[in-house]
Amino acid sequence: MPAPAPPGHRLTHPQAANDLLMYRLNRLLAVAGSLVVRLCEGGYGITRREWGLLMVLAQHPGMPPAELALRLGLDRARTSRAITSLLAKKLLTRDAMPGDRRQAVLSLTPAGQAVHDGLFPQVKALNQELLAGLDAQAVQALDQALTGMQQRAEALVATRTDVPRTYRLRGGRHVD
Repeated sequence: MPAPAPPGHRLTHPQAANDLLMYRLNRLLAVAGSLVVRLCEGGYGITRREWGLLMVLAQHPGMPPAELALRLGLDRARTSRAITSLLAKKLLTRDAMPGDRRQAVLSLTPAGQAVHDGLFPQVKALNQELLAGLDAQAVQALDQALTGMQQRAEALVATRTDVPRTYRLRGGRHVD
């Protein structure tokens, strides 16, 4: 009988989709994220993407749209659609940037702040419930691992020129 594989062997030597880190993270986000979607849409009438904008702007009011898109890892078009929707819902304000009236900055309205303040504790509780199955040492290790993987992913995106770029609005075709 063969010896059992060392811990983490599935991740470092994947044999199937269920062994791939990004697949497993995506599945986790799909399952746990569905609860966030239900809270956002059912309880507050906003999308998960709009929730992301509200969270960042609650922490960093007066942010330009381009910086908001960068912080969220979204393209400008998707960010613009979410901003337009939140402006229509009167959850955001868009004001001219002092010193450059061509640029805009975004902030939460009192109604937007109220949505954030009502939803954040609920999303925080869901996150805490997910982590409740881990001891303090495992949570610390997970935090460090996620930080390291995020840094590694950003470095890979910046340096991997061998991976073809695509344009999603054209059906994912290769762009030269």
